[in-house]
Amino acid sequence: MLLPWIARAPRGMSIAEARLAGIVPPEGWVAPRRDRVRDAARTAGVLARLLARMAIDARRAVPTGDTTTPAGLAALQRALAASARRLRIIVEVTGAERVPRDGGVVFMWNQTSHLDHLVLPLALPRPFHSLYNNEIRRFPIYGAYIARADHFWIDRTDEAQWRRQIAIAAERVNAGACVLVSPEGTRSWDGRLLPMKRGAFLLARLAERPIVCATIRGARELLPRGRLAVRPGAIAVELSDPIPVRAPAPDLESRVVATFQAALG
Repeated sequence: MLLPWIARAPRGMSIAEARLAGIVPPEGWVAPRRDRVRDAARTAGVLARLLARMAIDARRAVPTGDTTTPAGLAALQRALAASARRLRIIVEVTGAERVPRDGGVVFMWNQTSHLDHLVLPLALPRPFHSLYNNEIRRFPIYGAYIARADHFWIDRTDEAQWRRQIAIAAERVNAGACVLVSPEGTRSWDGRLLPMKRGAFLLARLAERPIVCATIRGARELLPRGRLAVRPGAIAVELSDPIPVRAPAPDLESRVVATFQAALG
């Protein structure tokens, strides 16, 4: 049986529209089996360690695990690698050599699981800023942690605000920084790609810098939507060849989708 909050569409949106947006599950979706006790205990222990670290970092002017600096990214990678070992997760990364060493890059990934937030900092070879939404901002401890660093809050309920933030992020990319964004905007229920959101591509077109797709395989199987505990296993992250962007780039969305689909197989 689905939990009530899973099956409910937001006010003003039909169930069909909510399914298309990935807010409620697609027809035929089957809820994951119950968490195993040992997996739940292991997950709770790792999460408690990470949140305790973030709570300390959130009080600092610049968190020590800030992904926007080389030293901060290296510190976070060490912490997350230790967390992955405790969770009995193996993270395999291919294609890191394809990422341009200089100049701005827009990283996009196929959003599959909360585990994405653990594996992406391990996979990306350059410091990066992130676009994050209201749900992340409200999340206890983590929201305060990410707000202390140089990331970009996107309020999807305020178009003037999110357009301004995307323009600022595009300026950073144009100046040589890397920005990570989810073009789907939420986690997939079944592994299939959700419709691409316009904000990610507005960012890419404004920046006119290459897109590198980070395709994640295996994270949904270890922690799908509807489950709280992480199962041991392997996660693969494949970084694509850079996709050049020259505005208006009318076929940009289709090129990104094709890149993800080729990597997903």
